[in-house]
Amino acid sequence: MKNLKLYVSFCVLILIAFSSCKEEPPFINYAPPQSIFDTTYLTGIYSATPRQVLIEDVSGAGCSNCPKAAAIAHNLIDANPGRVNEVTIYPNNTSFHELVLPINKNGIKSKYDFTLDNAKQLITYVSVPPSLPSGYINRKNYSGNWFRAKENWNNDVADELLVNSHVNIDVVPTYNSTYNSLSVVATITYTASDTAANYIHVMILQDSIIDVQENQDAVGTTFFDPTYVHNNTLMDMFTSPTGDLLNTSPDRNLVPGRVFKIGYQKTLGARNDSHSAYPQPPWDPKHLSILVFVTEGATTKYVLQSKSVVVQ
Repeated sequence: MKNLKLYVSFCVLILIAFSSCKEEPPFINYAPPQSIFDTTYLTGIYSATPRQVLIEDVSGAGCSNCPKAAAIAHNLIDANPGRVNEVTIYPNNTSFHELVLPINKNGIKSKYDFTLDNAKQLITYVSVPPSLPSGYINRKNYSGNWFRAKENWNNDVADELLVNSHVNIDVVPTYNSTYNSLSVVATITYTASDTAANYIHVMILQDSIIDVQENQDAVGTTFFDPTYVHNNTLMDMFTSPTGDLLNTSPDRNLVPGRVFKIGYQKTLGARNDSHSAYPQPPWDPKHLSILVFVTEGATTKYVLQSKSVVVQ
């Protein structure tokens, strides 16, 4: 056992030494992937599946305009069945704390804190928007900016739906009530070659969380809605905020027929980020979904394909 520990420590030092020679991206997460297995193999050539566009909605409980952005995303999902996925991200960013932190005004108080530290890391890596609501549409770069105002989402999504993808994604989630554990098997299949670095991202989302939301009525008057339903809420990530690299070695090259099968598992225990005095929303297996997407390049960050599947 002692020799094993020495060997592991030696390997870690070697990895750190090699990584120090590489150019660093804006955000680096040194946490290891949380996968329980990771296999790859070559198979026959598959046909490409239709593109599923990803909307990442950066939102806040104290943002009165944010429900309008959520409505736009919801309408796009309804108008394009099976072609649009959405995640609502509540980052713990001091630059707009007033908009994202729990509400405690005029006798109105939130039950939960939706903000996450890893959500802060995520938007720091992609691009921090100047205000809320804002979002990323497939993390496409628009003249140097990844973030997009909600007024652009309809046209942006329409354009992205016309772009073909060379990545197919299959997701199989399983909830074990005996152990209160969530397992996910993600299968990534390539229908064409790709020479860029590709990253897998696996998120846990939850629907139907009722809590206070600052909102606006039809004439623009701000009010607090205690019955607001928060949907597609980012609860946690199996992968790092920057994603986990798929093609880590030459024998994992991205060619037609390349398949990655990766498994993840998590016990759904108590939730409370250390930054907050408010509790985070508790897990509700009946309203969970898994979002998996693949991005191309640590610099471009472009989403090649996405898929969302309900757990139960």
